[in-house]
Amino acid sequence: MSRPLYFYVKNAHIGVVPGIEGYVAEFTSEKAWGPDGYLAMKGMIPLGEELRKNMGSQARAAEAMTGEEL
Repeated sequence: MSRPLYFYVKNAHIGVVPGIEGYVAEFTSEKAWGPDGYLAMKGMIPLGEELRKNMGSQARAAEAMTGEEL
């Protein structure tokens, strides 16, 4: 059985904590979480393409979660 992995980035830390934007960009990049990404090689199951695209753009835009994503 698998379940989604969520990571939390506090919007108040953006622009304050060095490298946090890069961390989000890296973690949501295709080379990390795509079907052939290094996280898949470590055993993580990637999201479907459309959901990955939507979640990635929301994360990189620092959109606040509403709870509907859970």
